[in-house]
Amino acid sequence: MINSATERLFFALWPNETVFSHLSQLSQAVTHTQGIMGKMIPPVNWHITLAFLGNINMATKQCLQQAAATVKSDRFNLSLDQLGYWPKTQILWLGASQTPEPLAQLVIQLTMALQSCGYHPEKRPFHAHITLMRKANRIKNLPSITPISWSVQDFCLVRSTLTTGSAHYEIITRWALT
Repeated sequence: MINSATERLFFALWPNETVFSHLSQLSQAVTHTQGIMGKMIPPVNWHITLAFLGNINMATKQCLQQAAATVKSDRFNLSLDQLGYWPKTQILWLGASQTPEPLAQLVIQLTMALQSCGYHPEKRPFHAHITLMRKANRIKNLPSITPISWSVQDFCLVRSTLTTGSAHYEIITRWALT
């Protein structure tokens, strides 16, 4: 059981309405034309995780928010141009084949800032992606897609509340990119 004095948190890029619309069209087209079966992630939960924090107490949350406020990074364009499938975790994802330099710098700066609050970054390299489906059936040949262009203006701290069979995400704070 999760202690009520903690919150499950992560930092993320959150798509705007235009990007959500394009993502929704692409997701429907791919899953219907390819016959992909699995547990679709609700569109309201689509995001790119920058740093997963886990269950965080209120004092640490405040530290993390102050640390995030020190991050200065440029706005950037992100091209979501690649569908992928991770067989081990059975995840169908949409991501970027190239990480723009401002995004790489944002992740580095955020990670460094958060470490002052006790954050321990993941060992695996950052890969910008949006999870579209979990428990996806084995996918052999994914189609080429028309890239979705996303003008990233900010990053945010998000609260994740787990419920039976799903998660509810709520943006707590946004920080503008310059």
